[in-house]
Order: sequence, then C-alpha cells, then structure tokens
Amino acid sequence: MSRGQMFWGTALILFGGLMLAGEMGVSLPNGNSLLSLFWPVFLIGLGVWFLLSVFVRRNVEMEADSIDLQGAAEAKIRINHGAGEFRLHSGASGAELMRGNFAGGLDKKTDRSGDRLEVKMRPADNFIMFPPFGFKEQLDWDVSFNADVSMSLDMNLGANKSVIDLQDMKITGLKLKSGASDTVVTLPAHGRLNVNCEVGAASLVLIVPEGVAIRTHATVGAGEFRVDKTRFPNGESPDFTTAENAADIRVTGGAASIRVK
Repeated sequence: MSRGQMFWGTALILFGGLMLAGEMGVSLPNGNSLLSLFWPVFLIGLGVWFLLSVFVRRNVEMEADSIDLQGAAEAKIRINHGAGEFRLHSGASGAELMRGNFAGGLDKKTDRSGDRLEVKMRPADNFIMFPPFGFKEQLDWDVSFNADVSMSLDMNLGANKSVIDLQDMKITGLKLKSGASDTVVTLPAHGRLNVNCEVGAASLVLIVPEGVAIRTHATVGAGEFRVDKTRFPNGESPDFTTAENAADIRVTGGAASIRVK
C-alpha cells in the first residue's frame, strides 16, 4: 500500500467515524456535532503530511536493468525522470543499447520499426507516489548507452540534478525539457544536430567540445543567457554552415540561468 492510499484511507475512516458518532447522538460539550471537527483535523493532518514529505524520503534499492538493441541500426529514445540525480553517458556495448542502475526500478517499452528501435523509459509504476500527497522519492539513475549506435534523445527531466555526457556518442537530435533543475550537458564531438532546450526555473550549462561549431537562438524571460565570447564572439561560429561537426542550439526559458561554453 502506498503512503497516498494510507492518507486517503485514514481521512475516510475519520470522516465516517465522526459521522457515525453524530448519528448515535454523540456531541461535543458545546453541543456541536463531532462532524464539525473533521475539516480542522483534516487540514492539520494535511499540513503535517506536507511537512513530513519535505524531510522524509523512502529508502529504495538500486535495480540494474538493460535494453537489447534487437539488431537495430539506430534508436529513438524518450526518457522521463523525476526528482533525484540523473547521469547519462556512454558505456553499453555489443548487443546492448542501454544498461544502468535505477532507484526503485525501470519501466521500459521498446518497439522496433525497420532498422530503428523506439524506446520509452520512465520510473517503475509501483515507485510513483500519488501526487502531491506522497513522500518525496530519490529517483537516482545512472544510465549508459551504446556509443556505436546513432540515436535521438528526447528527455523530460523533473526537479533533479543531471549530468549528461554525449561527447563520444552518435546523437542525431536532442530535446531537453526540465523544471527546477541543475543540468550540465556535454554536446557530441562529432556530427551535426539540432539541440532544443526548454527550461523553467533552472540552471543549464551546455558544454561545446573543441572543434564543434554552433549557432544559438534564445528566448529567456526573467533569467540570463550567456555564451562564451572568447570562443563564440557573436553567439555563432563563422563556419557553422559548412562545419562537419556543428550544433544548432535553440533555448527557451523562464527564470533560468543558461550558459554555453
């Protein structure tokens, strides 16, 4: 039973008990029905629950898991991740597309279409608490992908801390959406790709390897967007259109701090 179910179960028992006591003629010393206590007690309990959810985390075990390449030549990968630490890098090899360690387990779905393998990854169903009344969980992931496989990445990251190292990987497209997060992404050293980032109240650092040309487009609200002027004086490499290795970077953000270096 999840903590969310326990909370609502307790609330229903309390409500039913007070209603039964009222039907039996039990009342408070001031003559009011016991049922009049429900909302004050409920709100106090809800406040205590919220406070505990800030400081209490459930201890969970790391579970190893992997995804077989199934003979595909390329992959399209969508990742959803919640609160916690998220690390992505190369390291899988051979017939594996991915291997890693996942707090609480991994829910994965694969679908091969021709030479392309489509993959969806998210926390295991039994690890997701009933929002917003569940205790916070630490969704720590350490994920390795096969650097020999061409792939596009679509990542939806929650309030987490992420280190994403794509430098030696074959990335054909990158989409990143994050909330209140601290994210560092090292872009691939080879190939041309589009990079699309949408960030909220977040910190995002994009590290550009040597020899990679860039072009930047940014729409940022109450935040800042900075490009290393020593490397990219005008926010764009002079050889961007002809460079063999290049990244076209588009960023939208709210109260965000975004750096390209």
